[in-house]
Amino acid sequence: MLGDGVNDVDVRADWRRRGGLCPRHWRVWRSLEAPALSSAVLLRDLLEHELRRRLGDAATPAPVERLGFLRSLGGLSRAPAASADERPVVRCRACEIEGTAERRYLHALQHVREDALEGALARGRGFVCVDHVAALPDGRARALLTARLEALLVDLDTFLRRSDHRFAHEPMGEAGDAWLRAIRAVGGDV
Repeated sequence: MLGDGVNDVDVRADWRRRGGLCPRHWRVWRSLEAPALSSAVLLRDLLEHELRRRLGDAATPAPVERLGFLRSLGGLSRAPAASADERPVVRCRACEIEGTAERRYLHALQHVREDALEGALARGRGFVCVDHVAALPDGRARALLTARLEALLVDLDTFLRRSDHRFAHEPMGEAGDAWLRAIRAVGGDV
């Protein structure tokens, strides 16, 4: 969508049906510094659709002759006004793709050999967030990842202790980024 995807009539119709993106993914879109032209084409289409759907003909768009090229790109449509009760919930495509990827990820994680998981955890400080560990079935993988998260509690305790002026002389060591790892543990990919 960040490039020529805005010219795909079916994709744009799907975005109109869905109501665009959820607020979180609009913030991601904005932070990507998406190309202004493709963003403007997509948002012009979505905004007109939403205005017409919610306000009907009370919403006055720009003169049609200036929109001819846009209509040819995406077939801007006139939809009847909808009451506030009929307002659909945004079905964010990015959230759906994210959910599918998350399910694949969890499925793959469940099938990692135990020795490979143990080796990976022994070589680094990585972990899986609490939500994903909780989604795993009981078993060795869940136990290993739970233990890693519990070890993060120890690192947080160490960080807090060494942040106290009485113990500031003790080196922070690996506990120095415990608070950042804890954000990822409770907030996922933030």
